[in-house]
Formats: sequence, C-alpha cells, structure tokens
Amino acid sequence: MKKFTPNGEAIKQLRVNLDRLSTQKEMANEVGVSIRMLRLIENENASIPMTTVDRLAKALGVHRERIIYSSGPPATVTDPSLSATVEAIFDDEDKLVPRYDWDIGRATMDDGELFKSARTSQDISFAVETALTEETSAYAEELYSILNGVTWSSRGVLTDIDPLDEIEQRRRIRQLLVLLKGNDVWVYHTSILRRLPERHTVAPDDEPCRYQTRMVIALGPPGEYGEETLRVEVDNGQPFILLAWRKLTANAKGGADGR
Repeated sequence: MKKFTPNGEAIKQLRVNLDRLSTQKEMANEVGVSIRMLRLIENENASIPMTTVDRLAKALGVHRERIIYSSGPPATVTDPSLSATVEAIFDDEDKLVPRYDWDIGRATMDDGELFKSARTSQDISFAVETALTEETSAYAEELYSILNGVTWSSRGVLTDIDPLDEIEQRRRIRQLLVLLKGNDVWVYHTSILRRLPERHTVAPDDEPCRYQTRMVIALGPPGEYGEETLRVEVDNGQPFILLAWRKLTANAKGGADGR
C-alpha cells in the first residue's frame, strides 16, 4: 500500500488549537490509530496510508495537502529534498480548489470497508475507468445497487440496517469483488466531503454552506507495476479557497486566544 509522509509538526499545531480533539488520546480515537502511532506521526513524520491522511485532515478541518509532504518512505522536515514541498506548504498564497477535481482511489477487497463507507455516506459516485464485458457490467451494476442502497439518501439517516441483511449484503459484495478482480477489474474507492449547495463559482463569505460525505467508487485496471491506487474524478460541490498556511495557523491561534 502506498504511504505518505505527514507533516507531524503541522498536525500537532492544528490539533492543540482545536476546541475538541485537542489531546492525543481524543485525536487518536477519532482517527482510529493508537496513541503511540499518533506520537510517531507528530514527532517522527511516520509514513501513513491515504485513508489515515484523510481521517486526520477531516478531524483537523483542513485539506489533505496541508498535512502531508510527499509519497514514499518517511522523511524528516529537515530533508533537503523536501525543501520545495515545505515552501509550498508554508507559502503565503491561497489556492483555488476547483469544483471538478481529482482524488486518489485505493484498491480494496474488503467488503466491510466498502459497506461501512457506503452506510455513512450521503450518496455514491460511480465511475468506470476500464473496459467492461457484459458479464463484468452485470457485476458492477449489482455492486453499485447494493452499496447505493445503504447510503443515507436511499435509506434515510435514521433508518437502521438489519444485521441479517448486512451479513447477506456483505457476503455478496465480497463475491462481486472476487468476480470482478478475477476478470481484471479492480475496485478503487475514496470518500470526499462535498460543500453544498452546488455552484460553479466560489461562494460569498456570507453564504451558508453545508457538508455531505460522498463515497467515490471507480472500476479500473490492475496496477501495471503493483500500484494500488487510481486517480479518480470528483465533484466537490462547489469550488473553494484553500487558505495559505500562515493564514490558516493565524486563524487557528486567533480562535484559541478567543476561547
């Protein structure tokens, strides 16, 4: 699995300025890692998978680009090879994140992971990035139908899923994953937090917005050189401005001082 080098110092600074999740214990529980692992992330930039990067970014309320340096093995903040990346992270320029952007989908054969992601998402975006036969198209349609059926938009936020139904659905998801992979069709997935209402221009500062989680599924070819990720198109709901690092930390400190 591809690993990414986190900016431990930035993660720690953002965490301690939070009203909630400010302690290592709280943040570790929220992100789903051990306290020891979080310490390694913050103090030694221990490499982590993109799923952990996304959970950290969501908990800290920032874009993932603010808390990672690069892909590859762990690297220290003093590594000269990272100087350009460090400057990019700590520059003074805001960045426009377009509505139609891209994200990294990760290959999976975990039925539980897909089911949990679907049941905690508002809806699903489904993309096909490889040629399908009549057989694999049928598998893909069934997979989409099962996952879409457990999203909030299909079943309602307050409607529970019967445990027996979950067992049966997960069993079939697992079978479909095996059938698709056996035909050289891999299932990649990620989740994004969409800003609503949908629009094509940056919203005025006084316009209220809400957020919804979208599960993104892509059917793609096997990794040619063993890669387990795929670039997938995403719809962020609306474009937004990613604040420059110094502005972001200034806002965080301002909020902490105003408590």
